[in-house]
Amino acid sequence: MKKFPLLVFIVYLNLPGVYSQEPAYEQAPILYSESEPVTRLTKIRDRIEQGEDLLSGATGQEKLGKLLTLLEVPLESQVLVYSKTSAQNSLIAPEHPRAIYFSDNAYVGWVQNGNIEVITFDKKLGMVFHLLDITQGNKVKFIRDQSCLNCHGESSTNNWPGIMVRSVFPQKNGQPLYHAGTYRTDHSSPLEERWGGWYVTGDSGKQSHLGNILAQEDAGTRKVTYQPMALAAVKSLDGLFPTEPYLAGGSSDMVALMILEHQVSVHNALVEGNLAARQTLYRHIKMKEVFGEAPDSPMSESNQSVLDSQAERIAGKLLFADEQIMKDAGVEGAVAFQQAFARNARFNRDRRSLKDLRLYERLFKYRCSYLIDSEAFHHLPQELKIRVWAKLSAALAVPARGDSKYQHLSDSEKVRITEILEDTIPTFSK
Repeated sequence: MKKFPLLVFIVYLNLPGVYSQEPAYEQAPILYSESEPVTRLTKIRDRIEQGEDLLSGATGQEKLGKLLTLLEVPLESQVLVYSKTSAQNSLIAPEHPRAIYFSDNAYVGWVQNGNIEVITFDKKLGMVFHLLDITQGNKVKFIRDQSCLNCHGESSTNNWPGIMVRSVFPQKNGQPLYHAGTYRTDHSSPLEERWGGWYVTGDSGKQSHLGNILAQEDAGTRKVTYQPMALAAVKSLDGLFPTEPYLAGGSSDMVALMILEHQVSVHNALVEGNLAARQTLYRHIKMKEVFGEAPDSPMSESNQSVLDSQAERIAGKLLFADEQIMKDAGVEGAVAFQQAFARNARFNRDRRSLKDLRLYERLFKYRCSYLIDSEAFHHLPQELKIRVWAKLSAALAVPARGDSKYQHLSDSEKVRITEILEDTIPTFSK
């Protein structure tokens, strides 16, 4: 009898995610680095390998433009970052910033005279990072860059593959003064902490932000001072640096930046939920095998707790539970981006959409994220997705069921969100 608990303990130690120094995403059943992904980008790669001429071009800009079209990423989503906070740091500076483009299902980064960085989504692996070497003439080399996980798979992304939007205090060469402070920003961040090291076009009214500034440190006192590159709201970056090489010219839209921050936060929650749920379900199967339980035996309380906590976190992100309310009159951005962002909006019978913008007090009219219709959401295991739907339904109930986390949603807004979901997401009410 004394040997049985010891045997169980030893077996338990060998279950995935238990007392292992290896990242959870490198363990079964995920096996992140060992597994071959299937994403929007790998499908393009496969077509090229089969002989299609998809990414040829005389310049990096031409190849970038073709890639954005193939990935259905609008060039109007362009935002520009001049801090050295990327794998291609040596090529980034205020005179030649890094361009980032994004859609609901992909992220693309490009640096002049450099390569293209791409993030797309695999059903079982979540975010997948690729580097496209475009420096070899017309031939494009697709590299699955595992070194990205040194930053994008550690504590800064909750130890799962994820994305960061950072705000720093950059010097004139783009190098951040880290001891001056740094922020990870998302839709919960106050504007005054956002966009350090980013170019920003648009108007935030009386609300201050950290965009379009350079930092300088006194060598003797180490006192840091800040020099704005522009003294008023910036409509175009023309004149601050050569903008001709960029597909969207001198635009780094404020509203695009805010939407980027929001969706990075939601994508991270969806990917973590996906991978944690797959690992939990795998552990459930293995535990049944160890204990000789029937295949349909119920899940343990601890495993159910993991799924419930992931579902709660996803629901909170989708419903903007931690969104920072904007002060003053709100923000103004470029019409071109807003039109591009809304191209794939799904409207209900009353022509309402989860992509309808508000831009004062809050970012969207209806605070349920459009990413509920993204690849990352659809990739969630059914056992987790059911729990997310249940938590969303409870949060959107009228009258409220007493969860203070969702008191920011009025009854009328809940009704509008529910109507949109019922008309545009077939699985919502099932």
